[in-house]
Amino acid sequence: MNDARPPRPGAHASGRRHLEWVDEGSVRRPGIGRAFGLTTLSALLPGAGLLRTRAWVLGVFLVTLALAALAMVAVLVWRDGLVSTALTAAADPRRLRILLGTLIGGTVLWIGAVALTALLSRPRRTTPAQSGALALFTGLLCLAVAAPAALGTRYVSSHLEAVDKVFGPTPTAGGPEPTSQLGPADDPWAALPRVNVLMLGSDAAAAREGTRTDTMIIASIDTRTGESVLFSIPRNLQRVPIPRDNPLYNIYPGRYDCGDQCLMNAIWTEAENAAEEHPEWYADDPTPGLTATREVLEGVLGLEIQHTVIVNLEGFADLVDAMGGVTVTVKELIPINGRTYTDANGHLQLDPNSPDLEWIQPGTQRMTGYQALGYSRSRVTTDDFSRMRRQRCIVAAVIDQAEPMTLLQRYPQIIGAVGDNVVTDIPQQDLGAWAELVLLVQKASIKSLPFTAQNTDVADPDYAQIRYDVWEATHPSPEAPTPSGSQDDATDTEPAQTEAPSVTEEPTGGTDDGAATTTPTDELTDIGAVCG
Repeated sequence: MNDARPPRPGAHASGRRHLEWVDEGSVRRPGIGRAFGLTTLSALLPGAGLLRTRAWVLGVFLVTLALAALAMVAVLVWRDGLVSTALTAAADPRRLRILLGTLIGGTVLWIGAVALTALLSRPRRTTPAQSGALALFTGLLCLAVAAPAALGTRYVSSHLEAVDKVFGPTPTAGGPEPTSQLGPADDPWAALPRVNVLMLGSDAAAAREGTRTDTMIIASIDTRTGESVLFSIPRNLQRVPIPRDNPLYNIYPGRYDCGDQCLMNAIWTEAENAAEEHPEWYADDPTPGLTATREVLEGVLGLEIQHTVIVNLEGFADLVDAMGGVTVTVKELIPINGRTYTDANGHLQLDPNSPDLEWIQPGTQRMTGYQALGYSRSRVTTDDFSRMRRQRCIVAAVIDQAEPMTLLQRYPQIIGAVGDNVVTDIPQQDLGAWAELVLLVQKASIKSLPFTAQNTDVADPDYAQIRYDVWEATHPSPEAPTPSGSQDDATDTEPAQTEAPSVTEEPTGGTDDGAATTTPTDELTDIGAVCG
């Protein structure tokens, strides 16, 4: 008996429509828009787009890694501040190299995540136009990820290159003791209440004999407060004291004294010449010129100098140009370039017919590096002391106008100029301590005390008085201790109380610069006022 029943009318057609509906739903795939969205998500946060693909485990790992890195940076910035965090990182070459490797490796992973997201989320059935659009879009996102990473790599690489050039891995043999030997890690300045840094502007042009340190500034910094004093030493200071333990004492016992031919800025060359004639005197000193200059200046000021920074004056123009120029208020007509000659009276004169002669006009103006260098070095129509004031004016202007955004935008050029033209004996391992000190200095005041014809007889200086003035400037208390010593003691390290030298008349024999100019009395003042 056959129980099969004929199908109801329309039943076969209805079942077929149901089967067809199921078959069509089973072959649907996400559209191309989903691929664009997930790829964009991976570009915004590494691996985020992979969370909606079969590689979701990799996506979880990359997202966790990225969020952990962001959290760590946020904690550091919240704890120490953005500037302090950046400065501390910049002062640690080892950390920077780790950062550089992490940046490169992280960027490669990020770009890989973007490309993989596009590949895994792309529909199986796409038109050639859709595939091409997604590939182009993915390429643009990868470029957007790589561009800032490439810029960061350039910044870090430029910084590391400059650090390796400027700061030695170890202190120079025979040079000052490194600060790394002072104090515990949590307080490196514990045993050094003041640190004194000699800044030398070196001019070793081919047409000149030897190295001439025409710019000599000693920065004395209070390591607790950051309060600083800049002492400017004239290049034509005479009868400077020669320390007994310096080999130059064998040639000039006591003082470097031979009239106006023996000036402070010739000490470097004298020591270099002595080293050539008597190498046995300098067997343990690879830098006799630098050592002699530093030790003589220690005797002049009564300060122990811990470190030196040497700046190539010709490269100073590159630094100013890298900063985009410097704005200065010029007080008088200043010539730059041009030929000079010495007249019958031994005075330096300017040849008005020099084909390359240029003039800087009075008034407020933005100078290029070439103009700033010429302005700070010109002395033919003024004198050495006017030049010293203009040099401090340029220094103050550069410090004041070093805006963070400008420094950030031009950092590779700026740090490149520094690396090519600055060298110091501060070891790299001390940069962390110096970074913290720099932050203190930025918040504190910087004062300036130049020794010029207005307060010092450069032909016959009273070094006891100079040392006492330095003592007062670095110990600003109501009752400064009365130091002992005498003018004839060339190796005194403590200043002596004496009568202040008369400044009512211009001392003679101290310059070779032609006509004297009327200048204000030079005294201890804020560095920002030197251009006023």
